[in-house]
Amino acid sequence: MNAISGWIPLLQEARMRAGLTQRELARRAGTAQSVIARIERGQTSPTLETLARLMAATGFNLDMELVRRPTTDPLIEAFKRDIDRSLLRRNLEKTVDERVRSLQALARLADEAHRAGRAARNER
Repeated sequence: MNAISGWIPLLQEARMRAGLTQRELARRAGTAQSVIARIERGQTSPTLETLARLMAATGFNLDMELVRRPTTDPLIEAFKRDIDRSLLRRNLEKTVDERVRSLQALARLADEAHRAGRAARNER
C-alpha cells in the first residue's frame, strides 16, 4: 500500500460530508466521474496534487504532518517477548520497603560476584 492510498478513505468521507455524488465532485474538480470512482475503489493511485485538488473541491483541506516512524529495537522486543509477567506481578505485590531490600540484596550479591571474579583472576 502506498502512502497516498491511505488517504483515499478521507476523500470518500470528505465527499460524503459535503453531500456530493462522485459525478458532482468530478464536475467541481474538472475531471470525469469514472476517475473519482477508480480512485475510491483503489484501482488508480492519484498524485498528491490530484488528491489535494479533489479534497479542495469537497470544501475540505488535506493537511499533512511529519511524524517520526516508531523504531523497534530487536533487543527490547526480545526482552518484551521473554519477560516473566508473573514475576513482575509478584514484585508489584511487594511493599516499597520489600522491593528496596530485594534490590539491596541483589546489589550485595553482584558485589560479591565481582569480588570473587577479581580474586579468581588474581590467582592465575
